[in-house]
Amino acid sequence: MNYVEDVKNRIFDDTISSPVRAGVYARVSTRNESQKDSCDNQIKSAYDFVSEHKNVIIQTPYVFVDNGKSGKSITGRPEYAKLMDAIENEEIDIIIVKTCSRLFRSTIDAQVFVQKLQIHQVCLLTLEDYKIWNFDDQNDVMMFAIKSVFDASLSKTQSNAGKKAQERRVKDKQLYPKDLVEGFMYDPNKISTSGHKGDVVINPKTSPVIVRIFEEYVYHSATPASIYKMLKKEGITFPHNRRDDETKESYTENRFLSEHTISNILHNDKYIGKFYIDQRESRFIAGQESIRSVRPKEEWTLVDRPDLQIIDTEVFELAQRIRETRNHIYDKSDKIVVQNRYQGTHMFAGKVFCPLCGKSYQFGYADRKNTIPVYKIKKHSDCFNPIRRIEENDLVEITKQALRQIMEQQSDALNRLESVLAATVNASQNNGDEIETLKKQLASKESQINNLMDTIASGGLNDSAKTKINNKLNNLTEEFDKLSKVICEKESLRLDDSYITDSLTNIKKAIEELRKFTSMDRERILNYVERIELPPNGDIEILLKSGQVIIAKQHNDVSSPNGNTVGKNGKQDAPY
Repeated sequence: MNYVEDVKNRIFDDTISSPVRAGVYARVSTRNESQKDSCDNQIKSAYDFVSEHKNVIIQTPYVFVDNGKSGKSITGRPEYAKLMDAIENEEIDIIIVKTCSRLFRSTIDAQVFVQKLQIHQVCLLTLEDYKIWNFDDQNDVMMFAIKSVFDASLSKTQSNAGKKAQERRVKDKQLYPKDLVEGFMYDPNKISTSGHKGDVVINPKTSPVIVRIFEEYVYHSATPASIYKMLKKEGITFPHNRRDDETKESYTENRFLSEHTISNILHNDKYIGKFYIDQRESRFIAGQESIRSVRPKEEWTLVDRPDLQIIDTEVFELAQRIRETRNHIYDKSDKIVVQNRYQGTHMFAGKVFCPLCGKSYQFGYADRKNTIPVYKIKKHSDCFNPIRRIEENDLVEITKQALRQIMEQQSDALNRLESVLAATVNASQNNGDEIETLKKQLASKESQINNLMDTIASGGLNDSAKTKINNKLNNLTEEFDKLSKVICEKESLRLDDSYITDSLTNIKKAIEELRKFTSMDRERILNYVERIELPPNGDIEILLKSGQVIIAKQHNDVSSPNGNTVGKNGKQDAPY
């Protein structure tokens, strides 16, 4: 008996008193009013199941709720991480969820999840179909894989729907609440110029303060700092929408404008009725959060709204001239150059660490001509790790090999899923004979039930005969209900040809995209690599975002504690 069958017996056999330790996971992607009770309902359904089975217990620490978290990626979900820890520590026997999609919407995450359940012998119960999955059974593996493909496809569909909605918004030049700044408000009942319900309007309470800020700056030689002090002294505040971290309820908080906010107000085109939308774009990546980036300004869409102009154009232009004359007389460095060291534009910036002390390796060069890029730790005297530096080229080659290995594994998995999917669809289309047989059995039982009911209705039976017939009738009715349920389930699993065509096309496309990996760049490292550690033994340990760890031997020389380079022959070369 495998562990799944053991857990099933302990749950459904009342004669067994051995408790089953359950954990519950609930998730919803938004905090909209329409879904505010969704996580509570998921938890309640789990407790309803527990109340019907006395051997199942749920302890408070093992109720995990990620409210307002997307299922596209497992990153950024603290409660999911706690659930994984509970699985790895073998603190629970079964996980209860409403549907598989509450856990993830990625085929890759699904594969990793199933492997962990098998390694640590933890079961999964989905309440939507009242099913305890047995991943030692190939049929369950196939069905779970199909569900994962469906969920991943839905996630992609939702992403495309969001892009379509954004395209319609840009085409109609519709303003939303996210376009608001100080001095404006959103009226959900106003009909906009594009004919949509809901529009941005001028806030009659705060817009006069915006006018005063510009007048003080232009006509009275005020600065953002002096304007901040003036508004704070007079107690003038602006409303800001906030959300309570615990209750997740929204509320309005009045706050003073900061010097930075005042400075931004003084050069914001929205105050002369020019709103720019479509400033950002996002790219969908299966199993990860969408990558968002800022478009070039020339690609932004201008929504010209003279009706929303708060500041006179001449006053606004005067403010811009004053700002230019007050800027420093010397040229500032390019923004990319200035933020290079802070944002991590180097290929492995913020990814390489010492596993002993936790310090990060910083980018630099090993020669005076700046031709050999390396990652090194300057202040490492208090750590016993002799690995002081590693060349970027070595990191690139080792990471390439690791990712190629993972890509091949994923390609093989997707290829297997393709064949499994085809076989499953074909099997679902060929189960017509089985369904017809079951329907004949159902009709036979229905006929038996009708005959027994006629016998009872005819009368003339003693009490003993009536009891026997009633017992027989109850058994037949129960068998009839079970058979009806089985027929419904099998009919629901039948898939048509369009499903196999669309699904296989999407799978093949995903396989080809994975196989296109030819070069290494910063974006690919950010997408796949979580952390790289350089332990004292000279290995390179690469932790991928999927949770897999790749260990490779370092091919370049290793730095000694005094900073000299130790070659493979054991002799010390000259220091860099």
